Amino acid sequence: MKLESALKKIRNRANRVNLDVEIQEQDRGHDSIWYVRFEGSNQVVSFYDKCNGEDRIYLIKVTRDGDVSDPHVDYFAGSFVDNITQALNWVAPLPPKYPVGSLIRFKDNKRNTRAKLAGKVGLVTEAQRGGGYKIDVIEQRENPRYDNHYYERDLEKAS
Repeated sequence: MKLESALKKIRNRANRVNLDVEIQEQDRGHDSIWYVRFEGSNQVVSFYDKCNGEDRIYLIKVTRDGDVSDPHVDYFAGSFVDNITQALNWVAPLPPKYPVGSLIRFKDNKRNTRAKLAGKVGLVTEAQRGGGYKIDVIEQRENPRYDNHYYERDLEKAS
């Protein structure tokens, strides 16, 4: 991904989650390292650009505050991710698509068919950031499931 596209994606995410973002560049001559911190977060996203003269980002990493690498015990602080979207979902997750009280229907896919939920209707009782939902399935009230947490990709709005 090009640097300008990544910076645009970071600013767009800050607008969507309504948080301030601080972006700093540290020029090291042959390349630059960028640090991204969202308001209220205890994590920093860092990445490099200018690889072999190309304008793209690489080595995207998420690190908690106070977490420091220790070369004596082979401990490297933070986690590398594949793309900037994964880092943003970790540091500043999107708000839930379906608010509490929404009437939803389970999509007709393999996972829902195996769980015998395809086409059933439920009510969102708890919505978590990042797309997790706790759902009260109307057809299963007399025999509730042990784990009633489901993900956004398996749901659609019923009304």
